[in-house]
Amino acid sequence: MSDMKVLKIQSDVDLLSAIFSMQDEGRIEEDLLTASLNQDLDNLVQTIRQYLGMDVAFLSRFHHDQREMLHLDKNDRCGTILKKGHTDHSNATYCRMIADEKLPNIIPDTSKNSITKNLAMTKMLDIGSYIGVPIYLSDNKIYGTLCCFSAQANDDLSSKDLSILILFAKFAARNIEKDLQASKIQQAARDDIFDIINNKQLTIFFQPIYDFKRKCIKGFECLARFQTEPYRSPDYWFNQANVSGVGEALELFAIEEALSLLPDIPERYYITLNVSPKHLASPYLQSMLDKAPLHRIILEVTEREAISDYNVFRSAIEPFRKRGMRLAVDDAGAGFASFQHILELQADIIKLDRSLIANINSDHRKRALVAALIGFAKETKSNVLGEGVETLAELEVLQELGAQKIQGYFFCHPLPLNEVLDFCNKQSV
Repeated sequence: MSDMKVLKIQSDVDLLSAIFSMQDEGRIEEDLLTASLNQDLDNLVQTIRQYLGMDVAFLSRFHHDQREMLHLDKNDRCGTILKKGHTDHSNATYCRMIADEKLPNIIPDTSKNSITKNLAMTKMLDIGSYIGVPIYLSDNKIYGTLCCFSAQANDDLSSKDLSILILFAKFAARNIEKDLQASKIQQAARDDIFDIINNKQLTIFFQPIYDFKRKCIKGFECLARFQTEPYRSPDYWFNQANVSGVGEALELFAIEEALSLLPDIPERYYITLNVSPKHLASPYLQSMLDKAPLHRIILEVTEREAISDYNVFRSAIEPFRKRGMRLAVDDAGAGFASFQHILELQADIIKLDRSLIANINSDHRKRALVAALIGFAKETKSNVLGEGVETLAELEVLQELGAQKIQGYFFCHPLPLNEVLDFCNKQSV
């Protein structure tokens, strides 16, 4: 078996491990996405406890025959063993019995109720008085309960208090359903993404990059294309992956697929790979780059995402740049972040966004801005590439202003590898 095949197999193993790891990381990010809803429920539980003057208030859910505490608030003097995440067998709890209407919603004195006075839970949690209501979702299923209790009996608990608790339970149900719906959507998106990865429904297309000075094609931008039904654009799938917490998995898969084709591309061409700044420190990406011929790779950092710490970013990429990898700032001119990227990253290539290129031949403001960026690039020894060139007039202005490279539909659409190599051969002839 050749060294290249060994590296490819090991890369597949590494990426597979990464993907399964990222499934768990996606769940962590899902928790972050619902943090605001959880904070609302924490506040709701605290408010109802303080309003009723009880020792403890909690929101629980019934899950696999267990009663689980999701949100809990207690006064400073309370010594209860309960805390968030605490679970009990649900049938032994006040919550389940109230939901099953075996106990009344209000129990002013647990020692006087024929059921609660003998319950182990009464003694274990030191429950003297109790008030609780089920939480119903929109399909009338019981999700859990919203309850309060104190160590002392409380004859002041009233139907008015019960009405307030029912109202709070309805508010809680609304937030819980938002959370459940968001989780359901995110899980469906994750499933779709991992189906794409597992079934290899992603193909790499290549768009030629033309060099004005050398009058030839020097490289290709690698672009992901998805074979799904119905068809969805690459932006759609990468956005879905990001919002569902598995953006790194999909991005790494696309990069791995592109790198696997590099041995089939003649040595005279380089490839450019798009990477999100937040994924640059990924150990799986670093592992792939460690094995790659970096003198043939340009890493494109999009301005669509901010870089929180440029020093950390530069430190992470410096070892690869020392080994010959070049850095490009993508989408320059599409927003403020790109100019900061240009200043901070000392990129080898500045890629002008299509929004600057479109109709540059008839828009003096765009022409002035592009001229300024090209002047800046000359001072910093960077090259300028015009993206999305669609007309001869746009190309001529870029050449006149001093841009070194172009890519776009006017020259060539993105193509599968065999077709783009045929195109290059015809251009050479």
